[in-house]
Amino acid sequence: MALILSDGMGGHVAGREAAEIVVRECLSALRGRHADLPWEDIFRLAVDRAQEAVREATRNGHRGAPMGATAALAVIDSTDGRPRLHVAHVGDSRVYLYRGRSLYRLTEDHSLVAQLVRDGLLDEAEAFVHPDRNVIQRAIGQDGLLEPELAEAIPLEDGDLVMVSSDGLHGAIADPDLADEIGRAGSSAAEVCQALLDAAVTAGSEDNITVGCARLAPRRRERKPTRVQD
Repeated sequence: MALILSDGMGGHVAGREAAEIVVRECLSALRGRHADLPWEDIFRLAVDRAQEAVREATRNGHRGAPMGATAALAVIDSTDGRPRLHVAHVGDSRVYLYRGRSLYRLTEDHSLVAQLVRDGLLDEAEAFVHPDRNVIQRAIGQDGLLEPELAEAIPLEDGDLVMVSSDGLHGAIADPDLADEIGRAGSSAAEVCQALLDAAVTAGSEDNITVGCARLAPRRRERKPTRVQD
């Protein structure tokens, strides 16, 4: 199972086209994966293809206006019977893991304010309201080399929820409040997505809101046959 999210930049039309290209190229790379290739190599291939396609679209369309997009990729691989989560991203779209009552951010934004936080110049609360919080430092379509950031594979447990989101969601609702919203939502992934979308709209988000979720269903326990002894 895979979740792919892309948030476009460069104006409404160009941004939408860039995001569509990224999703299409990443999905093609994931579907074409050979079983003996590690997911890290596939993620790099996906981003390379998306980068080339977006740059080509920039040269050929929209009068050369710059266009670009973020990418967040989350793959749940259970080929060996033990589900693991593989993650890659470019930009400020995020991947989260919700387990029990805790929400874990698995990606670090490639943005100006995130770098300021890493440098110790801002805390998370200050970054959340900073006027430059939408300035990103890495995007598909940029000039020069582009490398996705990869995370180590994470073993998953029954009931875990994997979520990808654009800054239209996590830029309007802080992580602790996201965790609360997920905890109050229904048990299905669709119910969680709808609850988060509604919460972002209520919070006054002024950006595109995109969210995708996948939940690991609890494994059914095999019933032992009832034995009746005379």
